[in-house]
Formats: sequence, structure tokens, C-alpha cells
Amino acid sequence: MLPEKFEKLCSEFMEEEGRLMNWKAGEYSDGEDRLQNFREIADFMGNKPVVITPAIVALIYKLKHIQSIKNAVVSGKVSCCWENEGKEGILQRLADDRNYGLLLAACISEESEGKNENNMG
Repeated sequence: MLPEKFEKLCSEFMEEEGRLMNWKAGEYSDGEDRLQNFREIADFMGNKPVVITPAIVALIYKLKHIQSIKNAVVSGKVSCCWENEGKEGILQRLADDRNYGLLLAACISEESEGKNENNMG
């Protein structure tokens, strides 16, 4: 792939990821806390036998997207598009995966801050 074409693809992803993150924010939260959905699922899952943190929930969501990407690629029925017959296209799935990476990073950052605060006292 020529560098110009690669740069265009990267720019398209950054623009679309931002649009998707904002558009799907309602799926993540009520607008007050972007990590609300992850907290609620962590609470729902309970703390046994493993403590389910928002980061673990974000990782599970990310893995769900990785699985759908893998299934699309392995099936050979994948085309390079954002939407496909009213459903998520592979590009949207890839952008969602990257967005879940950012949400996972936010969860990890917040959990790390909490650990640092707990260790100070």
C-alpha cells in the first residue's frame, strides 16, 4: 500500500472513530459517566470468584469485537466498508475495537489512580 493511501486510511479511521465514539456514547452511559456501562456490568457480575472490575468488563467487550472481526475475516465474507446492508461493516467493527481500547485504557487509568490513592494512606 502506498504511503498516501495508508495515510488516507488512517485519517478516515480517526475521523470515523471519533464519530462512532460520540454516537455510541449513549450505549455506554447516560452522559454523566462514560464508564457507567462498564461499572454496571462489573457490579452485575459480582465479585466472586474473581473481582470483576470495569477494566475487565471493557476487556470482555473488546474481545467480543475481536471475535466478530475474526469471524468476518475467517468467513471470507468481508468487504472493506463502514456499513454492510444496514449492519456494521468491518471498518466500523475495527473502529469500535480501537474505541474499546481507549475505554479500556480509561478504566485502567482510573483503577490505577484509585490504587495509588489507597496506597498513600
